[in-house]
Amino acid sequence: MPHVEPAQALQELDLVVARVAAVEHLAGARGHSSLLTLELGPRGEAQAPLQLGIEEAKALVGTQVVCAVGREDVVVLAVHSHGSGVVVVCPAHPVEDGSPVA
Repeated sequence: MPHVEPAQALQELDLVVARVAAVEHLAGARGHSSLLTLELGPRGEAQAPLQLGIEEAKALVGTQVVCAVGREDVVVLAVHSHGSGVVVVCPAHPVEDGSPVA
């Protein structure tokens, strides 16, 4: 397996900051899952599922989160903590929606 430098791997992931615009229950999902509508700045809007209960997810509306943008989908980054459950990765300070994460 070829070695890939971490900086190169991050660039290939296309990580950006998005703002949670809306949240709804993800119908047909197992367990607690929500569907987030994300504002990606110049890239427009996208939707992404998140394994988080609807009430916890609704608390994210207006919050910026870090996500990976693919050709077909967007994934919100989260830490799965034994003590705290799902913790969404967020920037420490407000930035422009769509800003790249390096």
